Amino acid sequence: MLDKKIVLTGAGGMIGTVIREYFHAAGRPLVISDLRALSDVRSNETALHGDLSDAAFTAQLLQGADVVIHMAGISNDQPLDVVLPHNFVALNNLYVAAHAQKVERIIFASSNHAIGMYPVGRKIDTRVAVNPDSYYGTSKVWGEALGRMFWEKHGVESVCLRIGSFLPKPVSQRNLSTWLSHRDFCALLDASVYTEGLGFEIVYGVSANTRSWWDNSTSRVPYRPQDNAEDFAAAIAAAGVPVDPRDAVYQGGDYAARNFDRAI
Repeated sequence: MLDKKIVLTGAGGMIGTVIREYFHAAGRPLVISDLRALSDVRSNETALHGDLSDAAFTAQLLQGADVVIHMAGISNDQPLDVVLPHNFVALNNLYVAAHAQKVERIIFASSNHAIGMYPVGRKIDTRVAVNPDSYYGTSKVWGEALGRMFWEKHGVESVCLRIGSFLPKPVSQRNLSTWLSHRDFCALLDASVYTEGLGFEIVYGVSANTRSWWDNSTSRVPYRPQDNAEDFAAAIAAAGVPVDPRDAVYQGGDYAARNFDRAI
């Protein structure tokens, strides 16, 4: 599967940049796309720039593709009218084009915010009911549901990565549970892209954190993280980073705490 044509959307974003570095270091070809023109296109890359909410552009982008790594979209909590075109409409265009172009698999950047209203400390696996904490989290639930439908009805495979806190190192108390290191993310990506016959799968993008709330034992993605946020626990405690009391109640942290007016 290493000879597959792979398309990366959202190539100019934080995660997209790490993916590009990883593919470049390995000498793997990559088609990259972003809303904005990318000025640093490398020898292993072919760049196309456009808006995925434009169905014609999306169809053009996916021509001949075998796998799409979909990292594009609004990456934080915004009002529905902001999230809608990028995280709902554009994603539907992507799946419609993938079906038409016979793309084998989409790797979808879902998020821990799809399950962010579960309480801190509760261990959950990949089969729990969705429990989003925001419009952003709801858009990730939509993406997972769309992926499931296109697998069941059309045979387009999807691996939905419920990404935790993607950072060079953990910097907060919450990160001790949610951290995903760059190294572990790249291992997760390889497992998601190159493992045959996954169909539809969900996997938590989280490192091997001692305090993790997320259990991947129910996922068929063969991901074995190496890094542990606990190595940074003493430094985080010494820094004395303040914690909003509501951030400590729900797994979604500040996303769950925003616009919250129910008594707890």
